[in-house]
Amino acid sequence: MRIGRAALSAILLGVIAVSAGGTAWAHGERSQEPFLRMRTITFYDTKWSKARVQPGETMDLTGKFHTFSEWPRAVYLPESIFLHYSVPGPSMLKKEAWMNGMPVINSTSTKLGGDYDYKLAIMGRVTGTYHVHPMVNIEGGGPLVGGGEFVTVDGDWSNFTNNVTTIDGQTIDMETHGQGRIIGWWVLWTIIGVFWLGYWVVRPFTRRIFMVGTVPEEELVSPGDRTVGLVLMIATVLIVAIGYVTTNGAYPITIPLQTGRMDAPELRPTTEFTPYAHATVRVRPVTAVYTVPGRSLGMVLEVTNGSNRAQQLGGFITANLQFREPAQFPDTRLKIKVEPAGPIAPGQTATVSVDATDAEWEYQRLAELIYDSDSRYGGLLEFFDADKNRQIVEVGGPVIPSFEGGATALTGGGQWRPTTQYK
Repeated sequence: MRIGRAALSAILLGVIAVSAGGTAWAHGERSQEPFLRMRTITFYDTKWSKARVQPGETMDLTGKFHTFSEWPRAVYLPESIFLHYSVPGPSMLKKEAWMNGMPVINSTSTKLGGDYDYKLAIMGRVTGTYHVHPMVNIEGGGPLVGGGEFVTVDGDWSNFTNNVTTIDGQTIDMETHGQGRIIGWWVLWTIIGVFWLGYWVVRPFTRRIFMVGTVPEEELVSPGDRTVGLVLMIATVLIVAIGYVTTNGAYPITIPLQTGRMDAPELRPTTEFTPYAHATVRVRPVTAVYTVPGRSLGMVLEVTNGSNRAQQLGGFITANLQFREPAQFPDTRLKIKVEPAGPIAPGQTATVSVDATDAEWEYQRLAELIYDSDSRYGGLLEFFDADKNRQIVEVGGPVIPSFEGGATALTGGGQWRPTTQYK
């Protein structure tokens, strides 16, 4: 039976957000299991257009995400998803959502192995500092959260308005629209409910409980009780009918809640970026080792360059982490070691070893992947040509845990080599 494991992580995210008060010291995405972050949806190229906004001011959250082909069996397939963002409570508002150039207000379907470009227009609402994440909700599986950055909503939000124009041309403020009607209905039904409960509480119901089964049923409920029940039943029906008529008269033009599902278009390749579905570089994982003392993931890969240009492995993306090869990206914080270094010629097949060593594996709680029931890793490899045009290639497979200190990836010959540390 499939379990929406991500839902538990979402609850923990909410607890962290509530306990943080006005300032959200977040990073609750680390609570999600490694297989959820590595082998479901991989977020990358995430950008926040602003780090500080005013109430009523919008910012753009953009990037891409990849749906992993080897989707875990414990998670529902992403056949129906909803693109959103994660912040503590209603502190910000989503104004627009786009995937691969298509507006996505409703749920959307995706395909395994696909890459999707997204854009979210988010408006500041409540003053505070919040950790803003991209998020994809999967039907039956819960939310999957990408990496986050702190965004500050700065200014007085007491006069905040969220104006929209309806289909009949009216401009309404969503912050207060229908508020009086909502409060009125809540008060009315609360009064009726309290009266109904209070009526039976003041009755000798305890004595009647002990009489159940010992006296005829008609003696447990008096004629007065039946009269009160009948009056309340008739009143409830009348209130609902009158409410329906008055509401229909107040809002004659309405549309039903939309339940349709849109199919996201395929992300087309460009000169600068080639998604996995169109990649001409093919990768076959040979072996992978995660060294616990060294905090290192080592991979041996067989790479075939099917393009007409030389390609060089320059990056590894997994679980919101982006490792880069320092010779190509000197300013990168997370580094990988690729051996042999250098480009792979067109039509050539080469065996390369990749060493991703960093304390982030432990800090992000990704070292727990060795405790998963299937112990598998997953991620995206970045290949670049001489002009820095990029291809995204999926990689994943079983990973072998090692507790031997100072050892990381296996070379092509299957021998251990020492850890390469970067400053």
